Amino acid sequence: MARCINLDWLEVCVLEPIEEPRTPVYFGAKGFVCNVREYGTPVFKEMFTILDDHGNPFIEVRREPKSKLMVMNLCHLRLHNYYCYRDNAAQLMAQFIHDHGFQFQRITRVDICYDFEKFDSGDNPQDFLYRYINRVYSKINQANLSAHGTDTWNAREWNSLSWGSQTSDVGTKFYNKTMELYDPIMKAYKKPYIRYAWQCAGLVDDWQKVTKKNASELDYTPQIWRIEFSIRSSVKKWFAIELDGHQRTNKGKQKHLQSLPNTLDVWSHDNLIVMFASLAQHYFRFKYFEEGVRKDRCKDKVLFRWGKMEKIYTIGKDDVVAPAPIDKPINSLLWKIKQFKAQHSAEEIKDACDVLIKALEGEKLQAELNSPFRREEIQVLQQTIAMKTRGCNRDVVVLMNEIRELLKLNDRTCPAF
Repeated sequence: MARCINLDWLEVCVLEPIEEPRTPVYFGAKGFVCNVREYGTPVFKEMFTILDDHGNPFIEVRREPKSKLMVMNLCHLRLHNYYCYRDNAAQLMAQFIHDHGFQFQRITRVDICYDFEKFDSGDNPQDFLYRYINRVYSKINQANLSAHGTDTWNAREWNSLSWGSQTSDVGTKFYNKTMELYDPIMKAYKKPYIRYAWQCAGLVDDWQKVTKKNASELDYTPQIWRIEFSIRSSVKKWFAIELDGHQRTNKGKQKHLQSLPNTLDVWSHDNLIVMFASLAQHYFRFKYFEEGVRKDRCKDKVLFRWGKMEKIYTIGKDDVVAPAPIDKPINSLLWKIKQFKAQHSAEEIKDACDVLIKALEGEKLQAELNSPFRREEIQVLQQTIAMKTRGCNRDVVVLMNEIRELLKLNDRTCPAF
């Protein structure tokens, strides 16, 4: 069974060295050519693309945050789509971060895609989509659904489904990739690097024409479908997976969750089938629908046959153990304190910062975050350090007292960094 599994998006959050910002001038001095956009983004003032030796887009850089509540040396790096389809995509990103002295923080988004002509079970994807729309099957997890297609006089044609909300850690898409790549105006197929990946995987025989020979040795254009998982977790090294669709639908709405690692080494090409299989068993899992019967008692619809894999993240077992989630205010405050420390040479300031860092990283303070008073104090510290790192000459104690009173007056929560 021909399978084509690749990354389709890889974006990370990093910190650039404060003493030498990674600007287009810096990369130009290193021999790179940069295409600088005249305007930034809603979040960052500057955005530019670094080109490779052949003039192809390589890394997109977004830097210099607009908000004063964000860490001043925070950057986002995105590997261009062309490079995501290389076997060493994650390694290229990791090497770039290392070579240019960035400090890795977390993966902000990674998309993994699986392209195929038919399911392992032999099901035609288009027929499966119609049966799902007509409620032959019911999906486990991700209740939010969006469907796209065309409505003609004689029939409705569906070509795309997506599950999950904009705030979900994991989003799922299922769509006709051949149709998406075809440009009716140019009467040609876009993104040759994707089509070339199809040829290497055996999905097509000719990547330029997007054709394949059938049993009678006649050329035809196979309809290649894609299942795509988009991991958009804000957690530094883990993202959550819902277990087996268990959810209390009444007052509690309690979900059973487990975590998978989300670091660059996990997304190496050799490991992609493991990650996809792990995600598919939770976010692309279906059961035959039976009126009045609970989901967990309905028969599974088998789509994939992975065979014997040496390694797979078995969710629900002890194979993957996630650390306790770190509260966002702690992460934010740690960033600000470390930045504040880096900008000062006085030993007493550095020592004071070290004490705060040690306390914040300890379990005791994390446990105390359940106290509303402790949360309020952290908000005060967040705002104080944010102002001091930007040159505010006010006395720290006076400044903290004023911010504390302002928070009480407005009765609102300080935004997280």
